[in-house]
Amino acid sequence: MRLKLLGFTLFVCSQCLFASVAQADISVTDNHGRVINMTQPARRVIALAPHITENLFAIGGGDYVVGVVSHSDYPEAALSVPVVGDSQGFNLEAIIAMQPDLVVAWAGGNPQLPLQRLEQLGIPVYYSDPQRFSDIPDNLRALGQLLQLPAAEQQAAEFEERLQQLQQRYSGRASMRVFYQLWHQPLMTVNKSQMISQVIEVCGGENVFAEHREVVPRLGIESVLQTDPQIILTGENVPEGWQQQWLAWPELAASRLHQFHRLNEDLLYRPTMRLLDGTQQMCDAIQQARIAVKQ
Repeated sequence: MRLKLLGFTLFVCSQCLFASVAQADISVTDNHGRVINMTQPARRVIALAPHITENLFAIGGGDYVVGVVSHSDYPEAALSVPVVGDSQGFNLEAIIAMQPDLVVAWAGGNPQLPLQRLEQLGIPVYYSDPQRFSDIPDNLRALGQLLQLPAAEQQAAEFEERLQQLQQRYSGRASMRVFYQLWHQPLMTVNKSQMISQVIEVCGGENVFAEHREVVPRLGIESVLQTDPQIILTGENVPEGWQQQWLAWPELAASRLHQFHRLNEDLLYRPTMRLLDGTQQMCDAIQQARIAVKQ
């Protein structure tokens, strides 16, 4: 009888523990330093930037994404999710009609007033704006908490491990002067505050405009010639023949070495798991330039 009583007591306590866990609040801090509290896991999520959509799918939350913005094209399954606008503007009424229990917004691009309206209606808004490599696994973990998805920790740890491997692989290699051509007309690049510049550093490169006061400097060709980059990189969206303007200056190191490379922008511009694929792509290009210097 005592054994049965003990067993009954244990059973009751385990039920109490379960109820306590089930009712516990979920609390995370977003990239604006705001604390987001939820009483239960999010199951109807609006993603207001392509990188947010991609990260939600990466942690196993694709089935819970009920609305996205245009250009949310990865993974392929994201193409079947209803579009509520773009990152610069979205249909507030459509979002409200979807009855989301979480909106994940892009702090660097989404308009603030409609997001404030959503919060006034009691819809939690998590701001995602990764600025550094370390912000990406932090975002994955936070989203994993909000949706209570254990796969998030595995993805975050995998990202950190791959990043460490890349850093170790290229840390001792010869530094290379790199010019990243964001666009051609007008000629544009990025300073050190942008993720692309951080990718260049991981690969053992030196962004020749890292210290420019403007985040996205507009340049004259003379400014680039003065820095004498050994390699010039750009995205696949820049039209073919872009390197011809540089070949017209044979004294330029990149022209002498014939080091002009086009990279996949989606892998470099979106702060997701695939950024490390873009990093490897850039590292391979910079390594080719190192080899060319030695020849």
